[in-house]
Amino acid sequence: MANTKGPSTEETWMKIYFEELQEKGFIKSLEYQPEPFILSDKVEIPFMEQLKTKTKISNKTLISKHIYTMDYLITWDGPNKFHKDIKSDYFEKWPLFFSDSNRSCVEVKNIWDNNNMKRLFTTRTQPFIFEKYNIFVNLVEIPKIFELSFIPKKIEEEFYYKRNTKKNKIGEKKFSWKYRILEDFILN
Repeated sequence: MANTKGPSTEETWMKIYFEELQEKGFIKSLEYQPEPFILSDKVEIPFMEQLKTKTKISNKTLISKHIYTMDYLITWDGPNKFHKDIKSDYFEKWPLFFSDSNRSCVEVKNIWDNNNMKRLFTTRTQPFIFEKYNIFVNLVEIPKIFELSFIPKKIEEEFYYKRNTKKNKIGEKKFSWKYRILEDFILN
C-alpha cells in the first residue's frame, strides 16, 4: 500500500529534480510510488475458540503481509551521465543512479535521519529486494544529491538560501558548498 499522506518535502524536491531532467530529455518517464514489492505474505494459523455452545475454528494472523513501495521508478532516455547500468563490466566513477535496462528504482531519504529509517532501508529492505527480485533500489539522500549534481531551478532560492523574514528577501546561504544548476553540471 502506497503512502496515503502524500509526498514528503524531500520526495517533492526529488520530483522537481527529475522533472527538470525530463524536460531536458534525460528521462523518458517518471512514476511516483509504482506497484509495491511483496516482501512476505501473510501467515495465519488455525485458532480454536470455545464459544458457549460450540467450538469455532478461525484463522488468526501470525505475521502480517509485508510490502515495500519505492518512491520513484525512472525510465532513462538512453545512456547519460546520471546513471550507469548495474550489469556493466566495470565502473570508472560511482554513478548518481544505478540502472537496469535504463530503469532506476529510487528511495528518497533526508540526510538528517532522526528515525533511523536509512539504516533500516540499507540493512533490511534494500538487500531483501535485491535478493528476492534482483532489483537494486537506489538510496538518494537530500541534500547530498544536490551537492553531487545540481539544484533544480524551481527550488534553488527556497532550498539553498535562508530567508530574511523581516523583509522576505534572500539571506545568507544554508550550505557551505557551491551549488550548480543543470546546465553547469552537464558542462562539467
